[in-house]
Amino acid sequence: HLQRDDAGQYQCLAENEMGTVKKVVLLVLQSAPMFQVEPQDMTVRSGDNVALPCEATGEPAPTVEWLRAGQPLESSQRLRTLPDGSLWLPRVQAEDAGVYECVAYNLLGSVTARALLAVRGKPWGSRGSMIGVINGQEFGVATLNTSVQQEVRSGVTTIQSSIIHIPANVGPLMRVLVVTISPIYWALAGESGEALNGHSLTGGSFRQESHVEFDTGELLRMTQVARGLDPDGLLLLDMVVDGIVPESLADEDLQVQDFQERYVQTGPGQLFVGSTQRFLQGSVPGFLRCNHSIQYAAARGPQPHLVQHLQASAISTAFDPEAEALRFQLDTALQTEENEVGCPEGFELDSQGDFCVDRDECSGGPSPCSHSCLNAPGRFSCSCPAGFTLAWDDRNCRDVDECAGDAHLCREGQRCVNLLGSYRCISDCGPGFRMAADRAGCEDVDECQEGLDECHYNQLCENTLGSHRCGCPRGYRMQGAGLPCLDVNECLQLPKACAYQCHNLRGSYRCLCPPGQTLLRDGKTCAVLEQSEQNVTTVSYQGLFVPWPQPRVPIPGGSYHAWVSLRPRPGALGSTGRAWCPPGFIRQNGVCIDLDECRVQGLCQHACRNTKGSYQCLCPAGYRLLPSGKNCQDINECEEDGVECGPGQMCFNTRGSYQCVDTSCPATYRQGPSPGTCFRRCSQDCGADGPSTLQYRLLPLPLGVRAHHDVARLVAFSDAGVPANRTELSVLEPDPRSPFALRPLRAGHGAVYTRRALTRAGLYRLTVRAAAPRHQSVFVLLIAVSPYPY
Repeated sequence: HLQRDDAGQYQCLAENEMGTVKKVVLLVLQSAPMFQVEPQDMTVRSGDNVALPCEATGEPAPTVEWLRAGQPLESSQRLRTLPDGSLWLPRVQAEDAGVYECVAYNLLGSVTARALLAVRGKPWGSRGSMIGVINGQEFGVATLNTSVQQEVRSGVTTIQSSIIHIPANVGPLMRVLVVTISPIYWALAGESGEALNGHSLTGGSFRQESHVEFDTGELLRMTQVARGLDPDGLLLLDMVVDGIVPESLADEDLQVQDFQERYVQTGPGQLFVGSTQRFLQGSVPGFLRCNHSIQYAAARGPQPHLVQHLQASAISTAFDPEAEALRFQLDTALQTEENEVGCPEGFELDSQGDFCVDRDECSGGPSPCSHSCLNAPGRFSCSCPAGFTLAWDDRNCRDVDECAGDAHLCREGQRCVNLLGSYRCISDCGPGFRMAADRAGCEDVDECQEGLDECHYNQLCENTLGSHRCGCPRGYRMQGAGLPCLDVNECLQLPKACAYQCHNLRGSYRCLCPPGQTLLRDGKTCAVLEQSEQNVTTVSYQGLFVPWPQPRVPIPGGSYHAWVSLRPRPGALGSTGRAWCPPGFIRQNGVCIDLDECRVQGLCQHACRNTKGSYQCLCPAGYRLLPSGKNCQDINECEEDGVECGPGQMCFNTRGSYQCVDTSCPATYRQGPSPGTCFRRCSQDCGADGPSTLQYRLLPLPLGVRAHHDVARLVAFSDAGVPANRTELSVLEPDPRSPFALRPLRAGHGAVYTRRALTRAGLYRLTVRAAAPRHQSVFVLLIAVSPYPY
């Protein structure tokens, strides 16, 4: 294979006895052009002398030409090609900016190199005009004037702009529209690093279409055309404004806050700009969203980076009604992010990887919105159907509670009931009643079953029509409204409860016999035994007092099933005696077939099973069907099945099941008379070395309890049953992930409430300390949430 070094003169020599002959030949190797020096992107100031280097080699020697915007450049007094191929541009101006191409070619091919020349101009301000219509008010030609002050060290430019001949009824509304001068503060912004402002990038000639939307829904459009610099170095700008501005912005003090704009290169000579500008109207915050589309000559080339950021700060706006002058002042700085690679969020690179194009989040995959999705350049927005509004995440829709806002939606004697996406006016059933499921009448609310009663935690609740009453279990007595039940000492009553000796217990008592005698079946009298042995029997009652809230309704024994059939109403059959079907069947095509009653929603609380001519309501494991044949009730396995847990454990009846929970006492404590109670012997100050009492309390709850709902009330009592009002209740080691928390009510009183809706079954633990001046106790609340809402 020939190499470039093989070129040169070669001599062929032949000789013999008769003489010598030779031949000299020249070997020339031809090659396609190759660059030795390529032009590089350059950013210069207006008036600088610029040389764009370009050197190429090849055989034959290549010819070098320069192009701009695809058109060949011809040598002139302002530019020429140097002998080495470089391009010389003396005293460059803003119009010299753009993309230059160096092309080297010979008979064997060509090569091309490109470079961007950016010229930073020095405009001293701007002038122009504005016309338009604001809130239906057309104003004449307003005059625009802008001055610029630049801080060289920081790269920050201060823009001072005034628009005069603005009518007095329009000027106050326009104070919020800093966006009207956005072409000015972009074109004249201070440049940092490689960033190019609007004038350096476009040469001062561009067109900008702006769309403004206020947070209250008003829309405004603007067209702004920049026509380069005049002989005095002022940017020429004409504007047309048309749209609506909220009238409330005319009356209050207005303060526009700092904001940032993002300039994204979306194509040759095309930019998209997005920003959100926030303001304070008096003390009320508001915002408007701006989108700008900018077009300029593609020959000027793109931004040095796909994205540039403009920061606006120190913003002040004012309107002078006497001078009819609208004035703006702000500091601007333009920069690129060092670590920013590629396109910003909401955009993606095009197929060639040159520009950023909008990413349509609403199509091509799962929608980010729960209902309607609307794509926009660089972003998307979600919307909701009537009766719904966007939640805090601006993606999901939540129901609007119309009843909470307007107190006059319904007529007198009716009340408003919120529905999903709507509302309904129904008859007001009054306290203790609610609208029946068929919406045709009122039904009694079972406060005891639904946990809406106001009974003390150790009282029994009995439902009544429209209300309820509180009572005490057998072996206890009432001591007043809101006060706990007190134990009855049966041993002090007459006639005596026991023949020999009586021992009082909580809620009961037991009779004792002397040595050598045993207790008879009546539990009261004693009889002599042949073998002397003490026998102790405890008298107990069905439904003993349980010291914690639980369903307080009688639990019927056995299971129940319901069969309901549909019977024809009187007169349903004609006098002709045409054929009819038995209850629970319907006639189709002359044949009686079974009617599937389970298709009707709400027949059963849990599950429905269709049967021939009827149906049957079913309950999950651990529940029994009530006599109504529709609702389910938890089975208390701990009491009814006589569950025996291990040492140091107590049986916790949960809804639908039970658990043996560990309630063993710590080393310094002793087991109390009832399971789940531990005592510690202490000196005079029982609060010095920790709690003297440790108790476990059990609370089963259904699924679906709403957020911020009280599920249990805690009241501190002394050993004598007197409210301990100097006691403070607090949670030990609170778990921020727990759905339960303690809310203090007053001294000695607290409520356990739900921090969020109960949507997941599980067992939760809440440790509460009751601290008095000389005594403290700890209660461990074990809360079981059922997988069912009953």
